[in-house]
Amino acid sequence: MITREEILMGRDKAHPLSAQQHENLEVLLERLNRFRQMYGKPMLVSSGYRPRAINAKVGGATNSAHLHCQAVDFRDNDRAICKFILENPSVLETCDLYCEDFKYTPTWVHLQTRPTRSGKRIFKP
Repeated sequence: MITREEILMGRDKAHPLSAQQHENLEVLLERLNRFRQMYGKPMLVSSGYRPRAINAKVGGATNSAHLHCQAVDFRDNDRAICKFILENPSVLETCDLYCEDFKYTPTWVHLQTRPTRSGKRIFKP
């Protein structure tokens, strides 16, 4: 089970969440844990909630879904999560998640709840 603590990474102590971020986090947790159950293996968070300063430091997009508790990156050095998604393309729709194109995420998988403008489940960041 993916927990609030894993996603928040302790960053909420110095940068408390707004009411909207709390709501977003609940949605994110529900969908990620549905995905995790279908995947059936441990998933390690490499980047969860990012306050603006941290997001800028790591080179995140100006309006990154990480800022709003709508995205998480998971370590995927062996590409097992990537392979699972590619072999089970309906999993993203079933879990109502969106994923950055794997060409742009060589050692991680980015999953988010925020819909893309294109509506594509796998999108170019």
